[in-house]
Amino acid sequence: MFLGIDIGSGGTKVILLNKEGQPVGSSEVSYSFDVPKEGWTEHDPNEWWTATLKALTKLFEYNDPAKVEAIGVTGQMHSSVLLDSQGAIIRKAILWNDQRTEVECKEVLKRIGEDKYRSLTMNTLFPGFTLPKIMWLKKNEPEHYERISTIFMPKDFINYKLTGVVATDVTDASGTGIFDVYNRKWNSSIIDELELNPEWFPPLYESIEVIGEVKSAVAKATGLKEGIPVIAGAADNAAAAIGNGVFKEDKGLISVGTSGVVLVPIKNRPDKEFLTKINSSLHIFCHALPNTWYAMGVTLTAGESLKWFRDAFEIEDDFQSLIMKAKAVDPGSRGLIFTPYLSGERTPHNDSNARGVFYGMNLTHRKGDFIRSVMEGVSFSLKDCHELIKNIATVDSFVITGGAVKSDLWSQILADVLGVSLKKSAQFEGPAIGAAILAGIGVDHWKTPDEANRKVVNEDLINPNEEHYYLYKESFAKYQDLYKKLSTE
Repeated sequence: MFLGIDIGSGGTKVILLNKEGQPVGSSEVSYSFDVPKEGWTEHDPNEWWTATLKALTKLFEYNDPAKVEAIGVTGQMHSSVLLDSQGAIIRKAILWNDQRTEVECKEVLKRIGEDKYRSLTMNTLFPGFTLPKIMWLKKNEPEHYERISTIFMPKDFINYKLTGVVATDVTDASGTGIFDVYNRKWNSSIIDELELNPEWFPPLYESIEVIGEVKSAVAKATGLKEGIPVIAGAADNAAAAIGNGVFKEDKGLISVGTSGVVLVPIKNRPDKEFLTKINSSLHIFCHALPNTWYAMGVTLTAGESLKWFRDAFEIEDDFQSLIMKAKAVDPGSRGLIFTPYLSGERTPHNDSNARGVFYGMNLTHRKGDFIRSVMEGVSFSLKDCHELIKNIATVDSFVITGGAVKSDLWSQILADVLGVSLKKSAQFEGPAIGAAILAGIGVDHWKTPDEANRKVVNEDLINPNEEHYYLYKESFAKYQDLYKKLSTE
């Protein structure tokens, strides 16, 4: 069997695949990240490791850990885990949706030059990336900055705890802002220009390469066999794509989890000419198979928007009850529009100061209207991503995945807003499944993801309702206009 571990923003998931690629067991341990100030998000990496051990304990209550043959780990991108020379955590990890580094982004781009920076990395610089966090620490927490010995992403930290090996992979490195995506290596020009220590950045591997083996202490704590191969693993979006068979240019992925993503593999190696065709708010990253890349648009607060609404207004209903209330409301939420910019926004605005809004409220609106407007607003944001993606890729079909699309209603809203047919993933643990598949490829059990994930995607299509599509087209225009008006005030 092959074990996949996913270090998510709201919980750690583990899953076992048998040799036919079928899930045979899974478990999850939930947690929440910290919001110490407006625009800041942090998490103690030790909680990720504790959650991993707890999730494995639950998983192995009904599954034999001795049958695990290889392990793959995935996790949230950009979240910076800093270790000192003794391997101790220096401070809480600053997460992917943290917006404190707007000034540092501007300073880096001014120092290097925006066009030059984009040509070096194939990306623009976003506040959530790793590089501006390092520069923020240098300015605001020099006592922590001076102790840095290693900079990990979350999945790299878990790999380190499993194996004792310092390593990262090209998919996670792509989102640091210090990486040459074209050549799949650390960018020495940026490191030198900003006077960073190159030894901070771990040795690079392709996602399917074995980096080490399970340590004796971990084996004793979990029941896993000592010496099991652990691969480098992949960033969550790349792993989710692999888990859903999205690694060729004919199929795209739409994920609605804590954040939202529209992802399409790129047919050819992206070069400087390709940069002239792509909107700068889209990411270009290395994919989890050698010599593959993808483009991606990001909604920072997708499923998290509905969770925020429930928590902020102290609604005791479970999510299924919220969905039922939204289902009773007509498309368009009776004129109520929500912008999901609760953590700023990446695509298409790259605006850390963008903020969430409910617009069009009147005395007749009730809870269900607000719930549906949240679902529609997130879908509008993903449409922003989809519109830009369409300019660079011709995709025959999209697979939708993520916790939010457990809801048939939200899946239908998304199809209606986009005006495209969607294939619904049969699995909602896409990143963990992808990590397990990559582990199987890494030890030569499978040659390609296709051999493992034939059973993951349902063939049933979610087709858009034409009447609803045109209704949402009008609402989407108002949604876009709302940002333009508010951003100039």
